[in-house]
Amino acid sequence: MRFRHCAATVIQFSESECQLQVIDELSKSANFAAHSLRRMEKQITMNWLVKANVCPGLFYGTHAQDGFLIRIRTPGGLINSKQGKLLGYLLTEWGGTLQVTNRANLQIRGVQKPPTSAVFEMLKKLNLAAQHPHIDHLRNIMGSPTAGIDSQELIDTSPLIKALDNLIQNHPLIGELSPKFSIGVDGGGTVGIGIRSPVAWEHRYNEIQLNAISVDDGNNSINFQLAIAGDKKLYNTQLVITPEQCLSVVATLINVYGEYVRNNPLDTGKKPRMKQLIDHLGLDTYIQQVNSQLTQPLPILSAEPTPSQPYHHLGIYPQKNAELCYIGISLHLGQINAQQWLGLVELSETFGNAELRLTPWQTIIMPDIPHQQISQLLPKLSLLGFAEIESNQVAIAACGGKPGCAASLTHTQTHASQLAEYLHQRLNLDTPINIHVTGCPKFCAQPSPAEITLLGHTINQNGKTIEGYQVYLGDGEQSLKQKIFEGVFTEIPEFLANFLTQNRPLN
Repeated sequence: MRFRHCAATVIQFSESECQLQVIDELSKSANFAAHSLRRMEKQITMNWLVKANVCPGLFYGTHAQDGFLIRIRTPGGLINSKQGKLLGYLLTEWGGTLQVTNRANLQIRGVQKPPTSAVFEMLKKLNLAAQHPHIDHLRNIMGSPTAGIDSQELIDTSPLIKALDNLIQNHPLIGELSPKFSIGVDGGGTVGIGIRSPVAWEHRYNEIQLNAISVDDGNNSINFQLAIAGDKKLYNTQLVITPEQCLSVVATLINVYGEYVRNNPLDTGKKPRMKQLIDHLGLDTYIQQVNSQLTQPLPILSAEPTPSQPYHHLGIYPQKNAELCYIGISLHLGQINAQQWLGLVELSETFGNAELRLTPWQTIIMPDIPHQQISQLLPKLSLLGFAEIESNQVAIAACGGKPGCAASLTHTQTHASQLAEYLHQRLNLDTPINIHVTGCPKFCAQPSPAEITLLGHTINQNGKTIEGYQVYLGDGEQSLKQKIFEGVFTEIPEFLANFLTQNRPLN
């Protein structure tokens, strides 16, 4: 059922679900029925349902200095308007900030108390949460953000992503896996995940990666090729999987991985990641064990996926349906406030198909816009604060930093924001420059090699400890290839502006 203005259908929950009434249709405003839901929430207040994990989640709060961090998994990055309006309302109620992550999920910072049972039930009903809280944090499924609309894609991966989400929620061994476990599905279009992009900083790694390929068998069959990730690299196994085999093969990959985790506990108490399995067993042994559990071994084909088109997650591009286009919208550090979020949801109903798509580059795509309506849509986006839907200056990724993260040495979000504004005023670039601002060596904000990295550290100046950075130049394989500057943050914007003016392109 699609949302329309002024609709207000009420769903009655069973008595076992606390007889909560949930508003199923929301109006355009975030305050559509705040008093009603507040009354519902007062009926039951509950603590977190699951013990906290190493990665942020929904049913457990990750405690930070500014409150709790909640992460909502969105398999494939697809958000329909019903989901979008609920999220907008919750963001308004909770306060804090909403951010698109580098895995195309959503997270809210600064939440001051656990969600109520009413909220958890609504999120489950709208498929924004797993039915079983203890496995919600494992619903890490990344897909091509333009799946189903990409003019160059080989296959629409949307149905497979939904099926994989169902598989994860029902696989008996999924709870054995590391919270870092992830699956990626790429349909071979102009916007791709994995390592198809010729621009290294756009690469996104998943422990199990399925890449669509065209097989020259006389029928131009479309199959998938399996890649396995370890230590921020994707290893192409060259194994070929038909679309019909994908679920059974992924289930078997999970089986073997889960058995390994169960039989090889780490001294740290953490669960082994895929990269540790590969280091211990070797990729060949892992694949042999997987093949041994399949009805027949997977064939091998030496083929490389077609490169994707860099930066096509930003700007206006035609879709598979020639009458329609999509708009990729740039977000400042992936952040968006409640008013902007709800505004985009409403615009997607008015001009598109009532859907938004999150990308792993912390941007948002609005699909299915008729070409003739672009001129009407752009001013409305501008009123929401998206005057420049396509930023061709600086692509900055920054971790949470101080005060939220205890591991960070610097206020990365504040510094990244100031740096972006300064460089935007100073530079005129044909293609974006990628800068990763990280407060510690964990490099949480961006998994792929950055063109320029600011690594936080402290500097003693006149007896005072001041926040500073070491500035590194990357080479497409290593982020910290060459240190080019070290100093307090106030010195860095001007240094980088001068450096980039003289040295762009970098490679």
